[in-house]
Amino acid sequence: MRFIKLIFISVFILSLLVTGISLLFPSTVIASRAIEVNTRPEKIAYFVSDLHHWNEWMSDWKENKVRMENNTAFIGTQTVQYLSQTDHSVSYQWVATGQRPYLVQFEWTLLKDSAYVVHWSFEQKVKWYPWEKFQTLLNDKVLGAKMELELQNLQIAINNKSLP
Repeated sequence: MRFIKLIFISVFILSLLVTGISLLFPSTVIASRAIEVNTRPEKIAYFVSDLHHWNEWMSDWKENKVRMENNTAFIGTQTVQYLSQTDHSVSYQWVATGQRPYLVQFEWTLLKDSAYVVHWSFEQKVKWYPWEKFQTLLNDKVLGAKMELELQNLQIAINNKSLP
């Protein structure tokens, strides 16, 4: 009986410790990457502002069947929904099964002449649950590598496609 009581108290204290540590992590996590492209802003907007053009640079969209309905794309277990657009940015809500929604933003800023920085960010708000907080530690590693690859694909698509 003492052994069971010791196990119960140990698990309880360990749970409190893990929860306490997870409370030190931020509730909003942003993974972002940027790339420099030499082009017109209309060309950047062409590729990132319309979900119908994402198949020209997003590798997952080239490899999988994407179903479009209005301003929403369904790809596998993920949903990407268009939210808003300005002259130099566009926002989406990206929902992956089992995760809280991401606010996805593309922003393009003029550096000089026709050189623009395209900044892509994933912002996720999580609750206080320890498993959600610890999951966010992997966001930058997992999302970041994929974002770098896709931004390179975007740069290639921008350089290879001529718009009217």
